[in-house]
Amino acid sequence: MTAGMTAGMTENMTGAAGRLLSFARERFPVRIYGSYAVLWVLALDGSISLVQPNIGRWQLSPYLLVEIASVLMTLLFIRIVDEQKDLAYDREHHPDRPLPRGAVRLGEVRAATVACGLAVVAVNLAISPWLAGWSLLNLGYVCLLVGWERAAPRASARLFLNLTVSYPGQLLVSGYIWLALLIRTDAEPTWHAVPVLLMFAAVFLHFEFARKTSWTPRDEPNYYSNVVGGRGSAGLAIGSALGAVAIALVMFRPWRAEGLAAFAAWFPLSAGGFLWAGGERFLSRSVPVWPTAPARGFLAWFYLGLIVQALAVQEVGWPW
Repeated sequence: MTAGMTAGMTENMTGAAGRLLSFARERFPVRIYGSYAVLWVLALDGSISLVQPNIGRWQLSPYLLVEIASVLMTLLFIRIVDEQKDLAYDREHHPDRPLPRGAVRLGEVRAATVACGLAVVAVNLAISPWLAGWSLLNLGYVCLLVGWERAAPRASARLFLNLTVSYPGQLLVSGYIWLALLIRTDAEPTWHAVPVLLMFAAVFLHFEFARKTSWTPRDEPNYYSNVVGGRGSAGLAIGSALGAVAIALVMFRPWRAEGLAAFAAWFPLSAGGFLWAGGERFLSRSVPVWPTAPARGFLAWFYLGLIVQALAVQEVGWPW
């Protein structure tokens, strides 16, 4: 191999790396996704530790950093796959995005998909083959969704059916966090974790419904209000948030805490202020669409409150 060929290959690789980094900065801002991964892992890990009797008081562990990294890379994998899956749609509706405008090559994005998937499996294999297998299952489900949408375009175009089929991907990530906790603490699974997993699903569904709710029909086909109307979509957003709050009340029983721990126990429910802010503005028709900031704030504040609660409250005290 000549020096010129070597230099050319190096230049091509450097250019591809630069294009992929620019793509990631634009479509996967670490500030947002990284914060989400940290809150998700710590809040769910701490919440299950709090309600599951055979784990004991929650303690921060260096292994949580590995779990956060794994969840973040999984979210990146999902983002990259979605960008490829939606390429034809984006060429028509979002031509300014990196792939449609040619800022990054499709082959480069596909190579990044493989590299990201291998990194997720490798990181978890270093801890446990069970975690590696679960991660592979999660990544495989994401790829399976792409095949389903291509094989059944009419079915996948039905918004609520698509949500029903695709949402287990989020549940699989939560299941990964639960499994990692059980492996780390050498604990047996109990039923107490199941309502907590549903609570996290409800919190995310609030954000999902709220950010796609409008009073008037939108050109974007993924708005739930296009299907059930503005009030119907707002009802789904509010109902999901209230469902999460109800599960928190039942599972954590904050009224049993005393002293400073009582403040921490009630802290997650203060996220209801964001629900009120978003719902009041939308239902009063002050804004044409449900504002994104309160929807995102409800999720982030609720998760932050769960972390504070897990650190401050010693136990919930379930009798069984």
